[in-house]
Amino acid sequence: MVGKIEIYGLKINGEICRGTDLSKLIVEEAEKQIGGIAEGDIIVVTSKIVSKAEGRVYNLADVKPSRKAQRLSKFYKTPPEVMELYLKAGRIVAIIPVEKFARKFWVFFAEHAANAEEALRVIEEHPYLFLIDVNGKLLSWGGIDFSNAPPGHCTAPPVDPDESAKAIRSGVKRLTGKDVAVVIADTEWKLDKFGSVDIAIGCCGINPVKRGFGGRDLYGKPKFGGVDNLADLVSAAANMVLGQTGEATPVAIIRGLRYEKSEKGIKDITYSREVFRETLKAAVWEGVKFKLVSKLP
Repeated sequence: MVGKIEIYGLKINGEICRGTDLSKLIVEEAEKQIGGIAEGDIIVVTSKIVSKAEGRVYNLADVKPSRKAQRLSKFYKTPPEVMELYLKAGRIVAIIPVEKFARKFWVFFAEHAANAEEALRVIEEHPYLFLIDVNGKLLSWGGIDFSNAPPGHCTAPPVDPDESAKAIRSGVKRLTGKDVAVVIADTEWKLDKFGSVDIAIGCCGINPVKRGFGGRDLYGKPKFGGVDNLADLVSAAANMVLGQTGEATPVAIIRGLRYEKSEKGIKDITYSREVFRETLKAAVWEGVKFKLVSKLP
């Protein structure tokens, strides 16, 4: 049983740049702000500062758009340099006309905006939401992000977030002697309801999924559930203290949560393209069958 879980946000005031030792920085700031790292802590780090530390920052002036990017940019009202980054990020699997829906249902959108005029300007700058398959993970705009980056610059996700988490974990263990878990979190838009939520794109030291599949419920019946995505739940919980705008709080420490230690990463629980494709085909076919059978007398 979990009696109490504590979540601490760590403020980072200095600029993160290529080569920054995140393990050292986190340990130092934890010492100053919460008395240090404890055994079993879960360190949640935003992908943004990992990207900066790993040099995954692009100056759009240095991006040379291909002819394909130039052609698509005109159609989707997106700068050709940005379209080139989307194409390089992975395979575009869906495109959602955000501006079209925002204008049609503006009262709903404006209700949730800090500043309606600024919100509209952001939507006009990004009129389409590109869902991109990045190494098996579906990421909005392929994880290409302009927030908290200098004007004319953007960041891309770490090449291998699981390895990034492993490196930070190893560094913390080397500096403190404490065995911790590390989760790399990123923000994703919900497609079924308005708003965003933090999800895990990399982890190390924690089994990302609870192994309760087929476990018995209060009445002794085997459950279909019991496989909570713990890495995502941890990321969502950390989001309550992490900053999305100018808070400069890119690290959270979760203390008191019991979890199974593991070297598995997010890549180990990500569906392969084959599984995803076959599942989608089967779902479409079953939907067609359902409609046909439903029409029978």
